[in-house]
Amino acid sequence: MSCSFDPNSYLVGNVTFGQFNESMADPVECPEAYLRPDPGGALIPWLYALFLLLFHLPACIIRAVRWESAQYLALGLAVLGIALCIQTYYSTHMEAAEVLVWMPLTLSLDVGAMMQMVVLIIEAHGISDLTKALKGACLRFWGGIAATFFGIKYHLVQPPLGPADQEKAPSESRTKRDVLRHAVVAVFSFVFLIMLVILQLYGLAAAAKGKKQHDLRVKWCSPAFRDFALAITTGGCDKYAINESRSNGIGCIKILAQDQRLWLTGTIIGLSAGLVFQVLDMALLRMSKGRKCRGVKMQRPWLTMFSGILILVILIAFSVFNANQLPGGITDVVWIYRKEPDVTVGRVCKGTLKSPGLRGMIIGWTDGLFDGWGSVYHGTITQAGG
Repeated sequence: MSCSFDPNSYLVGNVTFGQFNESMADPVECPEAYLRPDPGGALIPWLYALFLLLFHLPACIIRAVRWESAQYLALGLAVLGIALCIQTYYSTHMEAAEVLVWMPLTLSLDVGAMMQMVVLIIEAHGISDLTKALKGACLRFWGGIAATFFGIKYHLVQPPLGPADQEKAPSESRTKRDVLRHAVVAVFSFVFLIMLVILQLYGLAAAAKGKKQHDLRVKWCSPAFRDFALAITTGGCDKYAINESRSNGIGCIKILAQDQRLWLTGTIIGLSAGLVFQVLDMALLRMSKGRKCRGVKMQRPWLTMFSGILILVILIAFSVFNANQLPGGITDVVWIYRKEPDVTVGRVCKGTLKSPGLRGMIIGWTDGLFDGWGSVYHGTITQAGG
């Protein structure tokens, strides 16, 4: 070790470097171990982001060509996006140090899809016909409830059908069912659209608030930081005290949250741009009916589709990079200082830290996602039967 620490200086608490002089002269080798983010400190694993891309990209293509065929897929993806976003907000309490888990940058894809369905369905069928279809369905539904549980029956009085009307009846019935189906889709799309925009605004406010925090730090943990480990020193002569982790049976060090601060800025910029794109896409959907550019229909939320897919690609790239890198300031070779409470002299071992890899990123991000579930996710202490 090339670093020279004053033997009388404190390592941590009342423990000095001098208590490790004998062991430092000939440190033993520690087993290799990975260093991973504590729950809430990891970017979405690239495998998860890749799955999202594999679902959203075909959905965008279908919405651009035949939007009617992607209605239920778009609604399902919106439900998934809303559920994940609410869960991350709840579990992380939207702390600035955990922005990598809760940042709602990918919601713009779902916002664009919901806007597209609401606008195009209203243009195709009109507010009046959609409202009538919903009203009729509600009357039939509540009428059935009243007849089943209260014995109240009602009959809709309709004029008798002529021969020509009887021939048209099957096709009109199919048309009414189609209008009702689109009306239900439009209602759900509008509700999801409002929810998504609220989540975006809430995330933007939290990111702006978190950006103002000073001395932001995050925990990185390793199985090597156990067995009475007090602190580590790096090849750059930096010292880090070891603390307990939110995970079970593992120790952690606190480092400056460099990535988190960058992503707070990125979240502010990305969400602000996304909201502007959404307004422009709404104008495009309303004003470009029937227009084409080189044979491609213009009445689509192109800005949110392209920007949303680009965000997913960026997340995948950064996630792959982070999974194969140690955090800034941490060298791969470290010296781990261990000392039992009732022993005067401590021990030092030289260890090698590996990057978190996909496994470490999955643990860090997933633990942050489901941390709000408490013992349901983390487990409970069970008493053995006597």
